[in-house]
Amino acid sequence: MHPLTPQDVVSAVKEIGALPQTLATVLKVVDNPDSRADDIAAVINCDVSLTSRVLKMVNSVRYGRSRKVAHVSEAVRVMGLNSIKVLTLSSSVFGIRPDDELFQQLNIKRIWRHFIETAIVARNIAEDIDYRDPEEAFVTGLLHDIGIVIMMLHFKKDYLGVIETLKAKRTGVISAELELWPFTHCDVGAAIAESWKLPSRVIHVIRHHHDISSPAIIPDDDLLNAIIAAADRIALGPFDHYTSGVEDDIMFVQTAREKIGLNHETLKNVRKKSLIQSIELADYLELDAGDVIEVLADANDRLAELYFSLEQILIDKNALENRPAMVGRSA
Repeated sequence: MHPLTPQDVVSAVKEIGALPQTLATVLKVVDNPDSRADDIAAVINCDVSLTSRVLKMVNSVRYGRSRKVAHVSEAVRVMGLNSIKVLTLSSSVFGIRPDDELFQQLNIKRIWRHFIETAIVARNIAEDIDYRDPEEAFVTGLLHDIGIVIMMLHFKKDYLGVIETLKAKRTGVISAELELWPFTHCDVGAAIAESWKLPSRVIHVIRHHHDISSPAIIPDDDLLNAIIAAADRIALGPFDHYTSGVEDDIMFVQTAREKIGLNHETLKNVRKKSLIQSIELADYLELDAGDVIEVLADANDRLAELYFSLEQILIDKNALENRPAMVGRSA
């Protein structure tokens, strides 16, 4: 067992857990009811990269503008405060970069794509069920695995060991983490979210998105957790064998879907449209999350793995059903 305690990790996380300055300032001015578009634009204009992304997003087909928007203040009015908060947060999260050694050993594109896909799927599910705040679902989806990034950055050698365990034992990320620590990325992610003073509902989901069996105290927390949990399993995992197996995945998503009140066909359509939206968002964020060919190749690999896993489940089931009954022997 690793000598670190959860308290050690929380302390380390809090030491590095201050919000990036631009994000902290943007959130502060956006949440001020007296702020005007020009006030928010003034903060964004201080960050060249964020300014570029805001203008690129507002001039995308999503907003359908007949003329080009050239000023951030106009972009703020067109996009709305929620979209500005989401884009700022996205830029900050993806600004957390691993060192060169870690970058070479991990498929960072896939990790970033998992964050993006989970956020997009979560927002689409939220919109389909008329959840009160789809952007909250997006932000929570974006942050749900932030603990993985923190652990990779600050406990690099150990976390590479976690990934090796996943490959060797196919146990799922939670079990692999618990072989080294008495805590998981969910605990670490919740600690960083608390240090960022994020809403309690978001913290609850970061801590519990791998466990939807126990109901939350507040029903809305439970619903949001089910949305993110389903999106997390529908999206391509951040690395191979992120979960313990296909059969577990199927049952988990089914349970989450029933909690959400979403039928199978709708969920399938959500997954389909989310792929393209994820590629578009990565482009707006100027993030290398893989091109269309890479995304499709990963999707095909996952389908092949799913097919062979289901085939094995069927073979095992048939063997069990056709096994001769045990006949008791006389004394």
